[in-house]
Amino acid sequence: SSGINAEYGQDVLAMWNRTVGTSGVIQEVKCSASKAEFTGCEPARCGRYVLDRLVSSEEAETLISMAEKGMKFGGSSGGATILDLNSGALSVGNKFADIRMLARNAGIEQLFTYEEVKLFRSIKSRIQIEIEKKWKLTAGKLKLTKPVFFSRLTDKRPSTPNDEYWHTHTDTEQYERFHYTALVYLNTYSADFEGGRFIFDSPGTNHTVHPRAGRVSVFTSGRENPHHVERVTRGTRYAITVPFTCDADYAIPEPVI
Repeated sequence: SSGINAEYGQDVLAMWNRTVGTSGVIQEVKCSASKAEFTGCEPARCGRYVLDRLVSSEEAETLISMAEKGMKFGGSSGGATILDLNSGALSVGNKFADIRMLARNAGIEQLFTYEEVKLFRSIKSRIQIEIEKKWKLTAGKLKLTKPVFFSRLTDKRPSTPNDEYWHTHTDTEQYERFHYTALVYLNTYSADFEGGRFIFDSPGTNHTVHPRAGRVSVFTSGRENPHHVERVTRGTRYAITVPFTCDADYAIPEPVI
């Protein structure tokens, strides 16, 4: 069973103007491949999972303020600004610069407060526990990996290939050791921006997730889940990407910018 809630319509997994309920929405898909390389961490069935109970709208607002705290030091000249919480890379014009250096030049040694770092770590742990439960993984096998990043999307014309986020792709093509990808949406489709819906490009019928403040969308990162984000046509769309790996060699410490 796909787990799509029929009241949302055939092609929409989660609507912007209603919650998905405490159990969330899950859609199972056949895994593209499995090497049984990471026992206790790879799923028996792949899929997509949408939840509205892990992150509050107030926490989402705090995350937006964190994103803006860093992005005020730069910003893409095109429509997609990225702030990488592990490397410190920030979109500045048509390039990337080190946010730590930019902040130090402005007399700021620590960009985020203790409470802000604590909030991110809490949300990361909530997501990790949910993935372990939903896919029946062995606790402790799943690790945070890179890149962990804030994204801010607007209707500006693209100025570099990084600004063209609307092309279909799979995460493992870009990041080989992604096993599970989590997206936390920080504001709401229709209310805060137009376009910007997340679309799983499925054979026959595409399946859409409407961003909603605090909504978490998790999916297995392989070829079974090709996807794209619609081009934003109005307003500003904020999200944070939190990826996980089963390969301990690709684990990263929790970011503390």
